[in-house]
Amino acid sequence: MRTYQFNYQFQTYTNMAGKTHVFIVGATGYTGGAIAKALLQARTFRLSILIRESSINKPVIKELTEAGAEVVRGDISESPEKLESYLKGVDVLISTVPVMVDQKALFLAAKQAGVGRVVPSDFGPIAPKGVMNMHDIKLGIRDYIKELGLPHTFIEVGWWLSGMLPPLHSAANTLLTQKYYIGNRDQKLVYSTLSTIGKMVARIVIDPQTLGQTVVVYDGEISINETWKVAEKVTGEDFSDYPKVSDEEIERGCQQTGNWAKKILAEYYRSLFIRGDNTLANAEAFGHLDARKLYDDIAYPNVEEEVRNHYALGFALEYSVPEELLLDVFKTIV
Repeated sequence: MRTYQFNYQFQTYTNMAGKTHVFIVGATGYTGGAIAKALLQARTFRLSILIRESSINKPVIKELTEAGAEVVRGDISESPEKLESYLKGVDVLISTVPVMVDQKALFLAAKQAGVGRVVPSDFGPIAPKGVMNMHDIKLGIRDYIKELGLPHTFIEVGWWLSGMLPPLHSAANTLLTQKYYIGNRDQKLVYSTLSTIGKMVARIVIDPQTLGQTVVVYDGEISINETWKVAEKVTGEDFSDYPKVSDEEIERGCQQTGNWAKKILAEYYRSLFIRGDNTLANAEAFGHLDARKLYDDIAYPNVEEEVRNHYALGFALEYSVPEELLLDVFKTIV
């Protein structure tokens, strides 16, 4: 078995201005944006965000810069030497890029620049190795960070509450707005909301207790039955006509190679709703730290209010997936 040795300096990171300098790669995304906003609202951080030229005019960038974020024009695909120049003087590096993006050059640059702590792009559910390819990629990046001897914190957030809510009957049926359910409707799983993720990450990255640790950020454990009941109350719709996808259909999705988006989702669904990996009991068994125990002053969100906001805003996940892949939905049974 490979062993790792680390020499950590347990300290609170501050620059000469008295603020911890955090550098975020991926601030235009859902998770990165939530973390950036929370750091700016705390007013105890200096925040830099790496932005590609093609994204510089996005509304979210204008919002973040007006709140005090400093834009660094660049791209994660640049050489380690160029990335190192961006990271000089940075206390904490947070990556929230899609996991398919190669992060190795970024963390090599962080090592050379002397970054005090790195947080790779995890921010997903609790699971063992070998269950989801996407999760295994994340575990590989963790190993690479350890090999470099970088001070680090790994953060898992369970599943998003919004991802457990049924789409309205008027919505199109796609892979990202699926009108069906999977597995055991009473299976409870760890869930979180973006606002909580942001607030807790702002605490985690300056906490000496979390150096070298994996931390689970969450709002509770909840089942599909529970979330759908709240959704029916809020929307006035009856979702009992949404059928179940068989375990066999999900397994076929995990094994197929023609639709990468469907394969990724099938592996997540199998882990979450069939295997039941994403639980606090499993997090404890893995030795992860419980963010709710570390920061018990952070309020829990009101589930019904979160659900109301979800439907009021018409929220739907948006990723760069070809339409023909999104329309290749899982077959259901009646």
